[in-house]
Amino acid sequence: MSMIGGFVFPPAGHRTTAPPSARPRRLPSHVISRMDLLCALHNERIEACAGVAVMTSPSASLAVDQAVRQGAEPLLTASTKLRADIQAIRGIAIILVILHHARFPYLPGGFLGVDIFFVVSGFLMTGMIDEAIENGRFTFASFYLRRARRLLPAAYATMAVTALLSAAFLDSVEIRNFAAQLAGSFGFVANMVLWRQADYFSSGALIKPLLHMWSLSLEEQYYFALPLLMFICSSRLRLPVSIGLTLASLFLCIFLVDHNPVAAFYLLPTRAWELGIGSVAALLVRRQLAPTRPMPAIRIACALVLFIVPLLATEQGHPGIAAITVCIATGVLMIPGAKDSNLRIALKPLTVVGDRSYSLYLVHWPLFAFANNIFISEVPAHVNAGLLLACFLWAELQYQAVEQRFRQFRASTKNVALLVVIPLALVALTAGWSQSVSTKDSAVRQEAIGLSPKCEFSLRFEPKPECISSPAPATMVWGDSFAMALSNGLAASSPRGIVQATKAVCGPFLDMAPSNYIYTRSWSEGCIGFNQSVIDYLKLHPEIKTVILSSALAQYVPGAEDKDWEAISREGGQFRSQPQKLSVLVESLGRTVATVRSMGKHVILFAPPPIMDFDIARCLDRAGAGQFLVSAYPDCTYTAAQHVAAWQPIHGFLGLIAQRNIVPIYSIEPFLCSSGRCATRLEGTMLYRDSAHLSAAGSRLLGKEMNWGPMTEKLAS
Repeated sequence: MSMIGGFVFPPAGHRTTAPPSARPRRLPSHVISRMDLLCALHNERIEACAGVAVMTSPSASLAVDQAVRQGAEPLLTASTKLRADIQAIRGIAIILVILHHARFPYLPGGFLGVDIFFVVSGFLMTGMIDEAIENGRFTFASFYLRRARRLLPAAYATMAVTALLSAAFLDSVEIRNFAAQLAGSFGFVANMVLWRQADYFSSGALIKPLLHMWSLSLEEQYYFALPLLMFICSSRLRLPVSIGLTLASLFLCIFLVDHNPVAAFYLLPTRAWELGIGSVAALLVRRQLAPTRPMPAIRIACALVLFIVPLLATEQGHPGIAAITVCIATGVLMIPGAKDSNLRIALKPLTVVGDRSYSLYLVHWPLFAFANNIFISEVPAHVNAGLLLACFLWAELQYQAVEQRFRQFRASTKNVALLVVIPLALVALTAGWSQSVSTKDSAVRQEAIGLSPKCEFSLRFEPKPECISSPAPATMVWGDSFAMALSNGLAASSPRGIVQATKAVCGPFLDMAPSNYIYTRSWSEGCIGFNQSVIDYLKLHPEIKTVILSSALAQYVPGAEDKDWEAISREGGQFRSQPQKLSVLVESLGRTVATVRSMGKHVILFAPPPIMDFDIARCLDRAGAGQFLVSAYPDCTYTAAQHVAAWQPIHGFLGLIAQRNIVPIYSIEPFLCSSGRCATRLEGTMLYRDSAHLSAAGSRLLGKEMNWGPMTEKLAS
């Protein structure tokens, strides 16, 4: 089953504890087979069919191939039983996820609900496949038909409704991204598409209606590999192979969390260990290697883990220690042992939610994402509360009208054709619509930052023709993505040309770099190395007379940005981490300026443009297109006082630099905010491409209007 199908499979050869006189009479095998097939063809409840089978023969199984040909859902085992505790765990998991996405204030780790789902899914799928293979009843056709029946109707319904709503709620840029998400979701590769589009925990991720499909795609990828692996492995090898692959995936995940955390989050090789824990638990149960005692104390402790860890965990380093703890606890809870008859009544509310967890998971995120699109600033708590109610109403409707109704659709030529035509039609219509609604503003938002995308360097600065605007440039622009955004305007206003030396997030500060759970220690060391390579280049190029330093500064200045930043510094060839300190930053900037001046070059710091805590470009784009928009800044502008108050730490740092006369500072704030209100559009051109960076068109316009090239050369010293 997927993470919403609620079936578990006791170990093969499980023996009844009833005395011989109480054991049911064994019926002839041909009668058993007909009973099983009759249940499937008449769409009886799983528990009823299982009850007949258990009363007749513990090893009896449905004739899968006949059922497939008849269009019925194949039951791969006759010992199937619905476990209330597993459905309750599903209920807990989906509640955690939904409350987290509704920004419930006391649940920072609610995203761990997805990790719980992974373990449950691995347990159920592995148990089902292993028993079917052992009984000689497994076929790939029946397995994948069962998956299609279980997953596709509800998923197709959600994606179809979301695609229709996207035309009303998404702007022209996001609907183009949505078309790629839709295609990826239908092809079970949404995790790879989203890996390229956004970090799950970034603000940009909040407005993607199919962001949540990454986890379902990852599960399906696991389901494609799992049956083949189990089929080619002998019964004796399945458990050790599963343990080995699970540990390998875990070690790879731990490595990539420090080196490429976004890939570690989205990709199957680094998340398979979570499903693998469920697989290992299932195989331990199937081989009667798991404890058979109820273990009430251990089960209570593991249940408490599922409630307590999400109250304490944060996104930092996820998937990490918190995910490992929750997954192991869930794996233990998968082992049968709870007294099911006593739990059913007590867990009824959670089991009802668990029964609907698939539909709830599918429908909840599009609603929150659409709200995040409409509200330029944070969505109010009362709106999120209303969306919670809407989630449950939509999920119930889909559960009754789609998920339950189509669980037995026939594998006919017509139905298979529909499964192909629906995705193609929806993706084509969405892609076509995204092209038709493109505007001048949306084109501005999608322009690359800097002279070329190739000018975002990685480990070392190695100049490329695309990053030099003239044969012998006299000016270098050095810094992070804010320097990239300035490059277009400086190139347009500098007759002698510029060379762009930029690395995203990496400011021009020698022997110092920022670090957090996304930009890890290894990245920070690479940033320090990149900046040293820029200095090495400058030493070899005396024709460069002026160096323009530029950075967002928020990742360096203490208190400027709430993203758990710390500082990595290099001292005597050794790297060490420390809390952000203004004195360390000032010292690093002073060292950078002194080093550049020692080469006989002039240097200047280009201050960040005036910005606010909302997506300026998205606000302008939606307002210009007449779309739904709720914002504290309805005209997408703000006062200079509001900007200064919002970015006080950065203004304080710039004031300190000016007071100590460390380096001249050039700012466009007086020009844009001269009237007391800061302009975000000039001469019909959108000046920003997001919440902070100047657009390429805006940079060129301001560069020419303010004569950036000559002005920076004149002010530099």
